[in-house]
Amino acid sequence: MNKQIKFAVLIVVVLFSALSVISAQHKFYVNMNDRADDLFKVTLIPEKLTEQNKIYQFAATAPGAYQIMDIGRFVRSFKSYDKDDNELAAKQISTNQWELSDPAKTKKIIYTIAETFDTKVDKNPVYAMCGSSLENDHALINGQTVFGYFHGMQKYPVKIKLEYPDEWTVGTALTQDANGYYNAPDYDYVVDSPILAGSLTKASAKVNQTTVDIFTYSKTGLIKSDNILMTMEDMLSSAGQFTKKLPVDRYVFLYHFENFSAGAWEHNYSSIYVYKEDTLSERYASEIRSTAAHEFFHVITPLQIHSGLVENFNYEKPVMSQHLWFYEGVTEWASDIMQLHDYLISLEDYLRETKQKLNINDNFDKKLSLAELGVRCVELQDQYFNIYNKGAVVAALLDIKLLELSKGTRGLRELILELAKKYGPHKAFDEEKFFDEIVSMTYPEIRGFINNYIAGTEPLPVKEYFGKLGIDYTEITGVDSSRIALGFGIGFKDNKFVITNVEPQNSGILSTGDFIYKFDGEEVTLQNVKKTFASLTKMKVGDLIRLTILHGGSEKEVELKAAPRILRHDFKINENPTNDQLALREAWTKNLP
Repeated sequence: MNKQIKFAVLIVVVLFSALSVISAQHKFYVNMNDRADDLFKVTLIPEKLTEQNKIYQFAATAPGAYQIMDIGRFVRSFKSYDKDDNELAAKQISTNQWELSDPAKTKKIIYTIAETFDTKVDKNPVYAMCGSSLENDHALINGQTVFGYFHGMQKYPVKIKLEYPDEWTVGTALTQDANGYYNAPDYDYVVDSPILAGSLTKASAKVNQTTVDIFTYSKTGLIKSDNILMTMEDMLSSAGQFTKKLPVDRYVFLYHFENFSAGAWEHNYSSIYVYKEDTLSERYASEIRSTAAHEFFHVITPLQIHSGLVENFNYEKPVMSQHLWFYEGVTEWASDIMQLHDYLISLEDYLRETKQKLNINDNFDKKLSLAELGVRCVELQDQYFNIYNKGAVVAALLDIKLLELSKGTRGLRELILELAKKYGPHKAFDEEKFFDEIVSMTYPEIRGFINNYIAGTEPLPVKEYFGKLGIDYTEITGVDSSRIALGFGIGFKDNKFVITNVEPQNSGILSTGDFIYKFDGEEVTLQNVKKTFASLTKMKVGDLIRLTILHGGSEKEVELKAAPRILRHDFKINENPTNDQLALREAWTKNLP
């Protein structure tokens, strides 16, 4: 094929030493023209390396991923050379680290690294929205999947250029200078700014003073960026009103539509979505819009409000924050409540969403606090998803409590905006003192709320708190004998389906942590799970559910009796609320001044 080549270079500049300014430049040439073997070919030209920089580090994980990635597993070759192209010794000393034998003489490093989409691994598969893809018509680069950094140089400025076909379009939050370089202040910013390239469509809009760009890769061209923008315009407007003023000048949505759905990954100035290419029905559009509302709100948290653990992220040995409830749970709450405030969803819609979150929460470990889940989220992948459910419900309850204590003048939204103004993107809060700060900025009663429902595991006071709004809540309303219940929850861990919670009728038969190997004799995989479990919809109460589980590494055949489904978490709007309830409900359902 006759293709003009575009070149890109990733340049890291050392700004300061103890006594004077030092210029150390690292150029990365990334070949995306040779795509046949699913390998990114990287040529790195470093300058002025010292013994302090002899370790080249690939990421063990990345901020916001909450999973072990071990990107070093995808490296296929790694060689270093001197100025005369003589090979120098370089050895892999750990999963994610390569050591240079003579960094001062090293003038070129060439390595290849496999895309994560099509590379099978035994454990800890990289979430697709956090991964990389290299195909004939597109490429996806999440920064940590292709680039690493020398020890001591994580915070150095970066510039990026790439080699790719001339007809391709590039979508990224990185800004491009007059010489064609994409600029980033440091490696963290590169990881925070995914790149989607290929046969893309683009659409743009203005939200307040913020430019919003949408780039879309659709395998057959079924979905265009204009289609996505139409589904999101109202949501973007409501987000602008909820936050009063967006803290970024530009925000980029990157959409990858192909043959499967995986979800989305938030970043401070962009977000990446991996979905199955399908007709953009109202239901599908609603799902995409809801997810985008969540990811878009991350421009507030963690961009504006984050702890030192996030700001100074350790890619080698990551330490997770106990405030995951704030980064993800509060963000999920905001994505729903801001749509309620702007009449994009009805009160009934909001309550149905809350009901669903409570139903999902029932399938997870009740003895695990949100704070502990944050700290242990990497090891507790089977429990992690609950941060979006229990975390969001707890945020909703906190909002109601703050509105009650302030007599309807200040809720969680207002606290978030105050925190964003106090901190911002370049100032982190203290990981250990954040709870104290929230109490000092609000009311003494909030200490008990935090101790009970965020740091503790007390049952959530849903009935009491929604009752303050004149909304009646019943935890269990009855039984539906026409539908069955499994009697256990299902999560996903190490590329397998895992049992997350066991109800009393199955106690002694199943255990939390058991893996589901087969259903009715057929192996259960991510690809066939919907088809395999389809027969459950035809089962009746009393029918036998036959499973093969992996318990302690051994296979175990079990039979469970299908029980009637218990109807849970019913909300009803009281049509005759008291004056106090009505006043609080009105404050709760709108953006306060």
